Amino acid sequence: MFTIKKGVLFDAEVKVPQKPSPNHGGALKASLLVMHYTGSPSFDGAVRTLTDRKAAQRVSAHVVIGRDGAIAQLVPFETIAWHAGASSWKGRSGCNDFAIGIEMVNSGLLGKLATGEYYDRLTHKKVPAADVAIAEHKNGGGMQPWEVFPPAQIEAAIGVAQAICKTYGIRDIAGHDDIAPRRKIDPGPAFPMHSFIGRVLGRRDDEPLVA
Repeated sequence: MFTIKKGVLFDAEVKVPQKPSPNHGGALKASLLVMHYTGSPSFDGAVRTLTDRKAAQRVSAHVVIGRDGAIAQLVPFETIAWHAGASSWKGRSGCNDFAIGIEMVNSGLLGKLATGEYYDRLTHKKVPAADVAIAEHKNGGGMQPWEVFPPAQIEAAIGVAQAICKTYGIRDIAGHDDIAPRRKIDPGPAFPMHSFIGRVLGRRDDEPLVA
């Protein structure tokens, strides 16, 4: 069971691994939880990117969750992380100022070889067909291949999200593609957003998101 103490995530009373990111702002009073995917297959690579102070575009998130359910916290939940960029939710712009961000390690939109095989577009590593969902993004683009999210990763994300929402009284969960629909496509159609929200907040699977 996950709990939060003074902005820090604990799993069964043990602090989750902390990988502090220098990329953060001031104090955060969150009213929104935003789900992302990393767009790459590596947990360690995602942590490096989100903690890189020398990157041309410095970014971060509060938590990274690996495909096996491994978790690292990069920014305390009561501090602004730089995960949303230009964004808005329910008429309020600049979601970094009021949102907690969770990054899921996932390749997202995949490429397809002439052989019919699928691959991660960043690393060009092949992705097994069993890990691919063919779906259309809700914001359009036609039927395309997306990497699925393993059950262990989804379960870890649900547990973390429940702790976040309980601790901070959050009742809104959105995808990056909800708060920045013209720029972003994550977490995409392979992420079970409605059932995820239902389990975290107790909403119906068919209850629509309202931006």
